[in-house]
Amino acid sequence: MGDSTTRKRRLGWTGLALAFAVMLAACSGGSNGNGASSSGEAAVSSPPASASGEEKTLRIRFYDDPAGFDPATIFRTENESIAFNIYSGLMTYNSQGELVPDLAESWETPDNRTWTFRLRQGVQWQQDYGEFTSADVLYSYQRIIDPAVASPYANEFGNVEAFEAPDPYTVVIKLKSPDGNFLHQVANYHQGQIVKKEAVEKYGDQYMWNPVGTGPYFIESITTNSQIVMARHDGYYKGPAPIGKLVFSIIKDDDTAAIALQNGEVDVAMRIEKTELLQRLEQAGFKLNKLSDRAVNVRMFNESVKPLEDVRVRQAWAHAVDWAGNIEATNPLGQSPTFNILPKWMDVYTDDVPRYEYNPEKAKELLAEAGYPNGFTVTEHIRQVEESDQLEQENLRAVGINLQFEIVEAAQYNKIRNDGTFEVSGRLLPAVNPDTILFSYLHPNNIAPKGMNGARYDNPELTAKLEAARAEIDPEQRKALYAEVQKIAMTDLPYIPMLSANGYWPSANYVLNLALTPLSQVNYYEVDIAK
Repeated sequence: MGDSTTRKRRLGWTGLALAFAVMLAACSGGSNGNGASSSGEAAVSSPPASASGEEKTLRIRFYDDPAGFDPATIFRTENESIAFNIYSGLMTYNSQGELVPDLAESWETPDNRTWTFRLRQGVQWQQDYGEFTSADVLYSYQRIIDPAVASPYANEFGNVEAFEAPDPYTVVIKLKSPDGNFLHQVANYHQGQIVKKEAVEKYGDQYMWNPVGTGPYFIESITTNSQIVMARHDGYYKGPAPIGKLVFSIIKDDDTAAIALQNGEVDVAMRIEKTELLQRLEQAGFKLNKLSDRAVNVRMFNESVKPLEDVRVRQAWAHAVDWAGNIEATNPLGQSPTFNILPKWMDVYTDDVPRYEYNPEKAKELLAEAGYPNGFTVTEHIRQVEESDQLEQENLRAVGINLQFEIVEAAQYNKIRNDGTFEVSGRLLPAVNPDTILFSYLHPNNIAPKGMNGARYDNPELTAKLEAARAEIDPEQRKALYAEVQKIAMTDLPYIPMLSANGYWPSANYVLNLALTPLSQVNYYEVDIAK
């Protein structure tokens, strides 16, 4: 992707004005309060009635309260999966996670430093905002780097020297140094998503609930604590999507979501993770729609907090926890063991990194060397305490580390992580570009709250190699530099790779072409319902 060849390639958020709505009523049987009835085990083999009419409707379980859809501030994969279908980027990703053209019809770069994009002509904005042009690209990207916007993705454009629009259908981006991965920065994900200036100005701080893009769907309505309805953008440049409506029902509990799927109240269950539920659904004839090793879940240590600033303490933590055994005991289908912060399928991934096998005695030795023979107490803010969290807590207690949990709501949880005001925390960051993970987690320019380096990690040797890897044109040299970065990171251990998360979006068998990308997103433009 880094050579010099040219490649062709209204709504209102009802917000505080609404009283909390009840969950969607069950379509049959007794309701348990989460939009699903408590009986029924048979798989649904027929599509909903609307599928046989003129407009098809796909009903999807959404597993948390929405947190807004502004690319400058969007957070959490469930929100990003909706935004992926509202917006477009200059590039986008297919179901295999490969970069493909989107709003850019072609592009060229002689040196991985100056990138020239030729835009599609005639692309229409949703909601009658007119034709997409290069001015929209410049506005969107300059908005990301505007300090007043305070986007956590601003540093994704930290290597940009200038954004230029020589004509309505050409964008030129000049970088400070070569970047062979730059096409990822302008793809349909976070900072790469294009917004409409007039819509942002119209809605102000409510734009996050009133997004406007050029993608295949737009948000028609949101009902607090209940559902999100998306409608087809008939003016989408590829043509109208097969499905007219996407109805996302908010069902937070996985068990309840599985029942809703079995009862035919939803057609797709966005993200079910429990092994026993997945086995039950598969036995009942549902498709699991699996993606292996979609992303790595890491334990983050705030290195400005004692005693976590001591690498021996972090390494002791890694040895103290039986990561593989805990996965096997709790969720062997939904998770698998790993020992690197990059997912295994990335082309720059290496397994030549330090490994921290389960060894409580080694953990105790390291704690004693660090001056904590009797351990210490530390707090983790958490959404809810899962069985795996309890097992980690027990493992740590056995070596003297007292891990305490403080349960907080989603908004507070995200704020604590983004501000870097935690002691220990967790994060899962889906990505296709290795720089998205490595720069976000490890580069000092991204130290929270400026970015996702919640560990406040700063190793000049690693930083130099990371920057050199991004600028390196030779693929083998790049891979070697990235391997060195991974080895240093896993030695210093600001983040422990706890598990590799597999993705499952179970669905009825009449749902066609549902594919989960490595970014944990589904392109609903490709999905259909069999008649």
